[in-house]
Amino acid sequence: MSQTYPTISIHPHGLQFVAGNMGGITLTVAVLAIAGCDGLVPKSLFPFLMILFLVMLINLSCRYVYLRRMLFCINEEQVRYEYGIFSVQRDYIELYRVVDYSEQRSFAQMLFGLKTVSIYSGDKTSPRLDVVGVRNHIDLIAIIRERVEYNKKKRNIHEFTNIR
Repeated sequence: MSQTYPTISIHPHGLQFVAGNMGGITLTVAVLAIAGCDGLVPKSLFPFLMILFLVMLINLSCRYVYLRRMLFCINEEQVRYEYGIFSVQRDYIELYRVVDYSEQRSFAQMLFGLKTVSIYSGDKTSPRLDVVGVRNHIDLIAIIRERVEYNKKKRNIHEFTNIR
């Protein structure tokens, strides 16, 4: 029963940033447009609007870098989730502990052909892991499910359910 699976590395797609931050992007562009229109707001508010724009731009930039630094690695025995900007944190989920999966697609994700795959496990520290920004055509659940079943068989773990 020796089988090897290649490690799969997934970074969220760049369009996930747009899908997840449409409101913030729209508001930031609106503040810049308002600041650039002569006569729309008093000149005394211009410095305030520029500071507001810069703060919003820094916020969006940090969110973008955070998203692009996310990494989900699925190997033969576990899922590893790395994230962080100034320091890196890693969370691990043993595949034999995975109990369920689901897919969600927000309206914005549908527009960009993306989805979020949720992995539910019996792990105490990470009972749910959301893999965001996955291209819709990738059947990630089938890939994970095959590895979960392999690991449960390998460890002789059987799941019993109560059916009434």
